[in-house]
Amino acid sequence: MHDTRVCFALDNFIAENYFLEQNRVYHLKEEKDSGKSDLTLLISNENLCIYDFDSKGKCQFLRTDKKTGMQKSVDHIIFERHQDDWRLHLIEMKSSVGYKTWIDSIKPKVRTSYFTALAIADFLGIRIRDAIAYTTYESDKFGDMNHSINPRTLVPLLGQAARDANKDEWEKGRIILNVDGEFIISHKKVQMQRNPVTGVLEGQLTL
Repeated sequence: MHDTRVCFALDNFIAENYFLEQNRVYHLKEEKDSGKSDLTLLISNENLCIYDFDSKGKCQFLRTDKKTGMQKSVDHIIFERHQDDWRLHLIEMKSSVGYKTWIDSIKPKVRTSYFTALAIADFLGIRIRDAIAYTTYESDKFGDMNHSINPRTLVPLLGQAARDANKDEWEKGRIILNVDGEFIISHKKVQMQRNPVTGVLEGQLTL
């Protein structure tokens, strides 16, 4: 059961059904035909789950142009209580991950979702102690430098250090975000297995 401050926010500030009913087991899914996924998430602590966050209404004051990526969000968000503070879990589901997916999709989604989640946390009256981003995937495509990748994508912005998304982020368990400088969030890979009957990518994550 949540404390009175969180309950007050859920009853008065947050749209109905924005959060799922609290549970210890969630089936977090990606429903698109191109990469259907089903992640079984196990969690023992008090928590708040936003399912399909990418389709939920969010901050209308953010830029809408594609360059900044501020309209992109991760698939699911979990707020997990740890004593007096909370940990933020940001979960993005992909069928494969490579340079283009990492740079053009995952990183902008994590950045926007992180700051949006902080705003939601303020309404809930909770304090975020740290954050972890997760990517579920079947195939690692970082070794495939194919022609679909724009070479300019791999060039760092002016004033930023030259980094390799694979060696410096994906393999080191971190995401380096551009927030007028570098802002680092921990990252965990969750490799999924394809169900031979349904074709759905399946996996499990314990928090």
